Amino acid sequence: MRIGFFCSLVVYVFISACTPYTETYAPIEAIGVHPNKTVYIGMESCKECHATLVSDHIQTAHWLTSSKINSPRLLPLLEAEKNYFDLKDSTRLSYTFQNETLAQEASRFPFAAPFLVNSIEIIIGSGTKIGNSFLGWEDNSLYQLQGSFHLPSKQWMNSPGFPPVFQAKRSIFPRCLECHTTYAQSENWQSPIPIDRYNKNNIVFGIDCQRCHGEVVEHVKHHRKFPLDSTGKKIVRYSNFTQQQRIDMCALCHSGVGDQIFQPSFSFTPGDELRKFLNTQTTGAPDVHSNQVGLLTLSKCFLESEDMDCMTCHNPHQNERENSIKFNARCIQCHAEPKHTVSLVGKELNCIECHMPVQNSQQMKIQITSDSLVPVGVRTHKIAIY
Repeated sequence: MRIGFFCSLVVYVFISACTPYTETYAPIEAIGVHPNKTVYIGMESCKECHATLVSDHIQTAHWLTSSKINSPRLLPLLEAEKNYFDLKDSTRLSYTFQNETLAQEASRFPFAAPFLVNSIEIIIGSGTKIGNSFLGWEDNSLYQLQGSFHLPSKQWMNSPGFPPVFQAKRSIFPRCLECHTTYAQSENWQSPIPIDRYNKNNIVFGIDCQRCHGEVVEHVKHHRKFPLDSTGKKIVRYSNFTQQQRIDMCALCHSGVGDQIFQPSFSFTPGDELRKFLNTQTTGAPDVHSNQVGLLTLSKCFLESEDMDCMTCHNPHQNERENSIKFNARCIQCHAEPKHTVSLVGKELNCIECHMPVQNSQQMKIQITSDSLVPVGVRTHKIAIY
């Protein structure tokens, strides 16, 4: 009896070990598919093994940089003192909320009835620095609306770059979405001529794990099948990258808007040479649209280092914004005993405020009222003595 029971138990364990992993895990479902066969899946699959990383990442500006309209993203907008702003041509842009929907209405004095109503379906920007802009659909064309929300003042305002008079919309081209989504497929994705028409059902919002680590389907399958394998397999490993490859991955979105060359948007993958995909220009001035990498490469810290990159100072998996203690600690790792030519006695040691000060953007200005145009303050990434 005992021998029979033991044999049955061995057979049961053997069969259980051969049971496909898909029976114990949620199905892997594609939420986006690139025509080059790259499959994008949700971060829920990443959460199975990297719960803390995913939990931290969804608090970052990268993840929050775009999403469909939903209740959590609408809540800050409800704190505005008034739900409208006026343009110089007497046009009033008003905002109406109903459940999880948001609309922009354009009307003229005496503001009785709107002459144009636009449904807002996508929110752009993390809301951590300036605020949010908004996108809407017209058939398959994607466009930006004229109104934005300025978070510091909790006011609606004219979207940066729009004229002070009414303009119905502005087209959103693939280069915009290349930095605000993980993936979006334009209708002519292989053409060098950009258009504003997309496959609505093939957009992966936010910047998620796959944007920096490449396709993860085979990685997930492997580690579901071999859950005790603690070394990441079948995934991009940054430890194998050169300094330039690491810099290029961040520079895709943090070196200015740039001009698309040779390759269409969303064809760059981690490890590629950015110069084969994008032509960027480095200036000495900070800009909201991402000159951080260019400015860093002008810094003495970078020029005299063999391995410095963006992640020397930034943890891309965590929201570290305004955490001066962490950033100053990273400066001190290389500059343990800095020599200052001015006395800092009695002053808090704040490397960032002195050597990476906030400066006015030369390109980005915000218009909160009809007669004001204020430059946006941006922290320069050119580390220097100012």
